[in-house]
Amino acid sequence: MAKKTFQKLSKEKQNTIFDGAAACFAEKGYYGASIKDICENADISNGALYKYFDNKEELFLEVLLRCQEILEEELYKKYTHIENSLKQTVEAYLNQIIKLHQKYPDYIKIYSNLGSFEADLLSDKLNQPFMESADYVYNMVQEAREKGEIKLAIDDKELSFLLDNYFILFLNSLISNYHEIRFRFFLHKKPEEALTNQDKINFILQSITPILK
Repeated sequence: MAKKTFQKLSKEKQNTIFDGAAACFAEKGYYGASIKDICENADISNGALYKYFDNKEELFLEVLLRCQEILEEELYKKYTHIENSLKQTVEAYLNQIIKLHQKYPDYIKIYSNLGSFEADLLSDKLNQPFMESADYVYNMVQEAREKGEIKLAIDDKELSFLLDNYFILFLNSLISNYHEIRFRFFLHKKPEEALTNQDKINFILQSITPILK
């Protein structure tokens, strides 16, 4: 947890430090990002950083909490309830992921790397905050069930797991060439053929259509 000296800073100054650190972690990874790099990116001195945080791990965890804050405010809470239909909500959710990637590319890249070897070493400290996203997706599915939108005998937990994995795969495809290739494979797209984000969204929507009324 950040020290009281950091908590006394204005929210704007805190976010400036987080943004600089996030850019560094996104580019070089947790172990590749040096304290010197982070301080230069965040425009603070080495001494100031240690006034605010005990070490790099503490700063990294705080950056992840900032990432979770962004996702919760600008994604999860916006789409935990269904305005029209589950299908339309899923489409809006996917389009919002694109907007978040454009607005917060460094944070989204860090989030997408949570399953990497580096993040696994800190997994015991990361699990709880990011498990909350599953609750929001589950609430979305339960609401669709109550509205009578789900026609197949699929368990709410199973459908939530399916949707959550679609969301994660889509997000990762914005950052990782490997996940982009996976979409190409399942959509039978040749290397020379264009693959747009809308193509991926349409594929996801088509795949859940048989489940819905």
